[in-house]
Amino acid sequence: MQLMSCLPSFSQQIESMKNISNSPSSLPAHAPHRITLIDLWREFLPLSLSDVTMACGDPAVTMTLAYLPEAQVNLASLGIAKSLAVLFESPIIMILHASNALAGNATSRLALWRFTLLSGGILSGLLYLLAFPPVFNIVGIQWLAIPANMAASVQNIILIMGGWAFVIAWRRYFQGLLIYHGHSAALAKASLLRLGVLGIALAIGFSLKLSGWLLAGGALMIGVTCEAILITTFAYRLGAVTKLPNKESNLDSNESTSHLPQNIKQVWQFYYPLANSMLVVWGGRALLLSILGRGDDATTAIASWSAAWGLVLVIANSTRMVQQIVIKYQTRMAFSHLLMFALSIGSTCSLILLLMVVTPISDQIIGSFIGNDLVLVAQIKPVILVCAIIPMLTALQNAGQGFLVGQGKTNRVNLATWLGTFVLLTVAFLSIQNHLAGATSAAVAMVAAMVTELICLWGQLYKSI
Repeated sequence: MQLMSCLPSFSQQIESMKNISNSPSSLPAHAPHRITLIDLWREFLPLSLSDVTMACGDPAVTMTLAYLPEAQVNLASLGIAKSLAVLFESPIIMILHASNALAGNATSRLALWRFTLLSGGILSGLLYLLAFPPVFNIVGIQWLAIPANMAASVQNIILIMGGWAFVIAWRRYFQGLLIYHGHSAALAKASLLRLGVLGIALAIGFSLKLSGWLLAGGALMIGVTCEAILITTFAYRLGAVTKLPNKESNLDSNESTSHLPQNIKQVWQFYYPLANSMLVVWGGRALLLSILGRGDDATTAIASWSAAWGLVLVIANSTRMVQQIVIKYQTRMAFSHLLMFALSIGSTCSLILLLMVVTPISDQIIGSFIGNDLVLVAQIKPVILVCAIIPMLTALQNAGQGFLVGQGKTNRVNLATWLGTFVLLTVAFLSIQNHLAGATSAAVAMVAAMVTELICLWGQLYKSI
């Protein structure tokens, strides 16, 4: 309870700092004209670009692996290894938000940087430990039920991607500084570089006929490391690391910074609840793969789900910045207007995903993402059809979270996450036990989980209106 008690003030700091940001792409807090839906879209699109670019990396890797021998084994192995890497990354995903919030106070910023290095290093160390044979035999083979024909590939990919959590934490810290100081375009440029480097690495590895696990793991690590280096370079060149806030913002006064963390312990106290929900989400998704691994069609199910979900995320991730828009404007716009904005974002993205499945050229569209493997296309089309609603649910999920975070009710966000993850794993387990197709079971479970989470989030919002 002590951890939760400090979050309302933290949320207020987020709101106040975002409102005074001098970002050229954002609307000033004193804007005299009425904020319209078009204004929100105009601000949302640049913020969304980096998420979309990042999400395009997984389909690029999938497409390359689909042309290599043992495509399904490679895809399934990457799906498991990447899920584990993201699970260890999940606690530091919210470093971006914390960095943005604390950028205006030098002491807090330094404390967060030390926390970032410490937490990223520990998480990467744990991921490397997972690849240690005795540990992997217990966790990977016995607990997660990784099929024997994939175990070696999964273990090798984890070894290559062991530094993933550290690089992501480092990158997100500097991303937050850049966003706070109004340099969001730098994030988009770095994301494009990451995608370009990833493509080059995949092309070189494919021409050299590297093993699938080496090609996938190596390309992903090289791409994200190059992005982190460029983000850091931008942060120093643009003054985001040393620049002080505007004097009129008065962020360094004792009154405005009294609730900001000043050391690693205090950073941990307000950051833990923010990290917890992400850990639960990605932990649940890693366990989902272990459930699929116990099905009748284990390898096919994991490969199909990994390929389909990677494609779905390209569209669904483009809605995530709805949360930042809601947090920023919920005290300046009517609730109904922000809800309409979230619905417009979600419906547009869901329609795009739906058209990718139902149009006459759907096989060619999907095939372009996964290497024109017609067998795999046929397997994932039903999955994508079920998941067509996911972008809409994601937009509403992020909007609901944004409203609650802005009100300091992050405990409700955590509760919704726990309930949604419970439903995800329960529905998937029951479906597999009834011998349903693994990938389709995962898709149905994911939709059921997100609907459950929305009921919890918006039920709380309805009470507060």
